[in-house]
Amino acid sequence: MTKKNQNTYGYTSINPITDVVVGSNGTWTLTYTIGKHGIDDGGHIKIAWRDVTDWKRPQFAEPTEANYTTISCETSGKAELDCNFNVPGYKRPWRPCLIVTVFDGYLAEGDTITIIYGDTSKEGPGSMAQTFIEDSFEFRVLVDPFGTSQYFLVPNPPVLKLIAAEPDELEVNIPSEEVIGNPTWLSVRIKDKWGNLSPQFKETIFFSSSDLKTSIPKDYIFTSKDGGAVLFEDITFQTPGIHYITVSGLKNNRVGISNPIVVLEKPREEKLFWGDLHGQTEETVGTGTVDQYFRFAKDAAALDFASHVGNDFQITNDHYKDTQRVVKEFHEPGKFVTFLGYEWSGNTPAGGDHNVYFLKDDQPIHRSSHAQIEDKSDEETDRYPISELFDTFRGRNDVIVIPHIGGRRAILDYYEPSLTPFIEICSVHGHFEWFAREAMKSGNLKVGFVGGSDDHTCRPGGARPTSKVEAVNGGLMGTYAKELTRESLWNAFQKRHVYATTGERIILRVTCGDAMMGDEITINHPPTINIEVIGTNSLEKVEIIRGLDTIYTHPFIQPNLSYDMIRIMWSGARVTTRRRNTDWSGEIKLNKGKILSAEEFAFDLPWNGIIEKTDQKVLYSSMTSGDCDGIILKLEASEDTRISFKTNPAQFSFQLNQLNEPLIVEAGNIEQKVEVSRISEQKTPHNVKFNYTDQNMKPGVNAYYVKVLQSDGEKAWSSPIFIKYNEKDKMGM
Repeated sequence: MTKKNQNTYGYTSINPITDVVVGSNGTWTLTYTIGKHGIDDGGHIKIAWRDVTDWKRPQFAEPTEANYTTISCETSGKAELDCNFNVPGYKRPWRPCLIVTVFDGYLAEGDTITIIYGDTSKEGPGSMAQTFIEDSFEFRVLVDPFGTSQYFLVPNPPVLKLIAAEPDELEVNIPSEEVIGNPTWLSVRIKDKWGNLSPQFKETIFFSSSDLKTSIPKDYIFTSKDGGAVLFEDITFQTPGIHYITVSGLKNNRVGISNPIVVLEKPREEKLFWGDLHGQTEETVGTGTVDQYFRFAKDAAALDFASHVGNDFQITNDHYKDTQRVVKEFHEPGKFVTFLGYEWSGNTPAGGDHNVYFLKDDQPIHRSSHAQIEDKSDEETDRYPISELFDTFRGRNDVIVIPHIGGRRAILDYYEPSLTPFIEICSVHGHFEWFAREAMKSGNLKVGFVGGSDDHTCRPGGARPTSKVEAVNGGLMGTYAKELTRESLWNAFQKRHVYATTGERIILRVTCGDAMMGDEITINHPPTINIEVIGTNSLEKVEIIRGLDTIYTHPFIQPNLSYDMIRIMWSGARVTTRRRNTDWSGEIKLNKGKILSAEEFAFDLPWNGIIEKTDQKVLYSSMTSGDCDGIILKLEASEDTRISFKTNPAQFSFQLNQLNEPLIVEAGNIEQKVEVSRISEQKTPHNVKFNYTDQNMKPGVNAYYVKVLQSDGEKAWSSPIFIKYNEKDKMGM
């Protein structure tokens, strides 16, 4: 960029320019020097951030509070400035904007505007940086010098690098099943408290296994070259059963316990693999590159398979070609499988968000529109509404089109059975059990259920919440396939041999005779559903659901419950569209007795949680998006102690002696409710295996699926088994 072009619209700088630790408080001074046109009365300057950031919004009114921001100018003339922070303040993906308006004067060339993010001059704590790493966090500066609302990009915008915080957590992943003696792998990831890889970790880690005969490393010293994640190969187990590997070595004495692995004496016909088919990067609305995205999925998240799906109306032909290149480069059958894909991002009335995946490489893209693509030369290849896309792909068995709930929620009015074997029911946008129920309610949709991250932060398979919109941890997709190849996984996708979790590698097997989840069968006798669950934490509830009805809840042996420990849990969403979050912030009060302790339950957003606790009151902030949050109270109280619960969605009170059974209070809208129950410090089992025979099967097709809830709030949903009950065969007709 020439000096002449820089001077046309001015130039900017930021101080300090040193690396920024994610989630840290600091002060950053951005200086904009006015270009040759000046800025007239009524002109504007916008300093925009990417859509995907949780850098705390500037505020201008409370000098002693966090994120206080000040603005000033040095001018040769006279001018007043007004400032505000607005979303949307510019166009996607640069919508969060600090907007400065010049009035009662003007600014001339060489004058300066200084913005101090996190001004601490009045003893405020500064501004809190975003919580996920990024190589180039850009302050995009745009100027409207003439007051015409036509903005020009100021060249060479200030850029900061965000790096991980101190190591805080060990994550250990292993395959979910393996055969005795077969070599397998073990992945160790070192994370900060925000879920980022911590490449600065350079300590020794130590291994132990529940199978004393396991061949595992004795110890390992991390180096900077590891980048916070290491894959260990040639691990073998020699004892059948359910096993775990434990890794220790953090200074905070935290240990990492792996997901469970089932060690078998002989292989099953289909093996469980884990993947994340849903996420995007800076080519569209996210952060990071496609290369970094797949590298995280493979090396850090230790996934078996992955795909990248950007919003189609932003994908240029060059971007699409680059994605195709990276998909080919990372594809390694038997180790890591990639799929080419994109997100058809039409508005909801036209079908809503659907992800398109291909079995083969070098497939063409049919967008919903060219809304943010300057080159319109291939606009005739667009397909809108979704029915036109289905018409284009119908008859092909190498394409699948998957509805999901994200920004533009999918609707199932256009459902095409030959192209849509499953739907996505959880992601960073929330938990959408209502979407599964919507599919079951129709009576003729035979779809399976999967989870995905819908990650925008270059962490597929490990996405964390970053905003009110991306408000929960990302989900995962379990798949039963014969081998780790594209063709085998694709065959499993089409058979619906898949299931959803909210991010944990919960093992879930559901069968009926020789049929497994996703299959269609016809019988003339009551079906027996066989269920095996191996959780990553103790199990709280395992339910069998037929269509819309819960027909069986498996009983766990409950320890003796007293009135000194209760859990208040709330859940649900406000609407099914984009801003679905429910604000549950409020208070819990006792009329007598004492709150000995208050513990957060299943909170996802890092800035939510308990704000204040006294002997008789707990104040908290909470937001749910179909997921559940809650607080566990340990009490010193009598049976007639009354507890009041006060939030915007629900207000009620109860006495402790009313909790012989869980108290459920409906709060309206989308599965919004509050559940109060007595609990115990003793844990239920991690694993359960049982069967259930449905003596009340209805004529026609019955869809049976299983829902799992763990004591930590994590969930799993199997795909349904579709069982047709043939009464005529039963009667010998």
